[in-house]
Amino acid sequence: MSPTPFDDKLPESFFASLYAMPEAAAATSSRLSSVASGERLARLIEDWPGAVFCLDPQLNCLLANREARSWCAAHSAAEPLALPQPLYTLLDERLLEALLPYLSAALRGLEMGLDETFDHPRLGQRLVAVRVQPDHDGGHVAGVFLHLHDTTDLRQTTALATPPAPRTDHEAHLRMMAEGLRDTAIFFLDADGRISDWTPSAERLLGHPTAQVMGQPVRELTAVPGTPAEADDPMALGLERAALLGQSETPGWQRRADGSVFWANTLLTALHDDASGEHRGYACLMRDMTEVKQLVDMLQELNQALESRVAERTRQLQDINQDLESFSYSVSHDLRAPLRHIQSYVELLREDLGNTAPAEALQDITRIADAATHMGELIEGLLAFSRLGRAPLERRRLAMGALLQSSLNRVQHDPALRRPDGEVQWQLPDDLPEVDGDGLLLSQVWDNLLANALKYSRPRQPATVTVGWQRNAAAGECVFWVQDNGVGFDPRRADRLFGVFQRLHRSHEFEGTGIGLALCRRIVERHGGRIWAESTPGKGSTFSFALPLTPAAPSGSEAQPPA
Repeated sequence: MSPTPFDDKLPESFFASLYAMPEAAAATSSRLSSVASGERLARLIEDWPGAVFCLDPQLNCLLANREARSWCAAHSAAEPLALPQPLYTLLDERLLEALLPYLSAALRGLEMGLDETFDHPRLGQRLVAVRVQPDHDGGHVAGVFLHLHDTTDLRQTTALATPPAPRTDHEAHLRMMAEGLRDTAIFFLDADGRISDWTPSAERLLGHPTAQVMGQPVRELTAVPGTPAEADDPMALGLERAALLGQSETPGWQRRADGSVFWANTLLTALHDDASGEHRGYACLMRDMTEVKQLVDMLQELNQALESRVAERTRQLQDINQDLESFSYSVSHDLRAPLRHIQSYVELLREDLGNTAPAEALQDITRIADAATHMGELIEGLLAFSRLGRAPLERRRLAMGALLQSSLNRVQHDPALRRPDGEVQWQLPDDLPEVDGDGLLLSQVWDNLLANALKYSRPRQPATVTVGWQRNAAAGECVFWVQDNGVGFDPRRADRLFGVFQRLHRSHEFEGTGIGLALCRRIVERHGGRIWAESTPGKGSTFSFALPLTPAAPSGSEAQPPA
């Protein structure tokens, strides 16, 4: 059986035979003989079955025979090509994309082949056997031979007689993958752990030439010097586990030929003969993970530093809390005792002087007693504010309507806030939603807001206090408010209202300690909510607070927020 172009190799070097170097010319007869030989070779290539392209190392086409020109969409087979010309300007984009990996391998000295279906510019889909062969010129690759052999007709005539042969280019694909890997090595070991196949990717990653490592134990090549025991070698551990389990993935330090080390993730797979089950060795996939290892170590150091800082901050907070406890104890015991003495001696002085004392003296005694009482109230408020930050919340399901009613009863019976009947008009909602929270603390919020509404609307006849609520589903919260028609305040100073001991009115105009709204803010914020105030001087104020929305909140009785 005569050989086909797909099986034959072109002469070495085809370029040297086709294009004689000018400096190689000698006698006239020798030159004429060489030219005649080149012409015969050119005629042979022109009529060769199949498309033949001769390419230089930059993939410029130097020669294309008649059938090769028929694959060029913009040219006729009978027309000559303007050469040299880049290959990508001649072939279809899909065909060129499929050929590029094989052309790249041929430039590295590998012979490649594949069977594939491609679109011919004039004949439509054709089955093509592709052969890519390097052109060796001495010790280097001078170019590439590309041969496209149309096997459509041949395969159609033999399709009924023989089944289609399976594709066999997977070995080439695997070889190309092993050649092109970066920062990863693939190599093979025999059953004793000795190197049986050393790919270029392994030589590139580990630095050992193929001739020096073949047959060598892989543990001797990759083990890091100073390892205390063989069991600590990741490659030894990997081989042992792969032999028992079939596969092993082991991280650890590995050594290169130059003595440098890198952190590798090594995957070892035991290979067995399908028929006999005999152990044939191992396939090794090793990847350089040094950068990942460095990042992991850096994160661990940062975590340790963060944990140390958190521990230090925790210790500092514990010390601060201990100081606050000591301060609260001191306020509760040490400051109350002098106040009690002042109040007691003021009463004794008032009794001793009786009615014979001058009016100015009695007035001074009253001022001293009022100041002592006010200071006692400040101390009580400060202690309450301090305890609020330390006491845990006792959350449960609460009916906000019941909390509002109990606070309203307390405020209405407070002697300092009591007003004659008919002087206060209350506008209350029909019902209020349920919330999750601490009932005792939320009652204090209602107490303070209702008391403030009554206190600062005292000059109005009648005073009007409105309570309402609205569900804000978009923000996931329920908003409650207390509105009055009192004296109001400057809205530019609204943020100061919620600070400790902050007041926007003189004490002789409206009594108070300046702690109530600060308590409200801390209570609401501890429940995950927020509180704010709006006002127009002389027309009244609106104090609002929002709590996280709960699924059980009703929607039928919502009021619109105040304008």
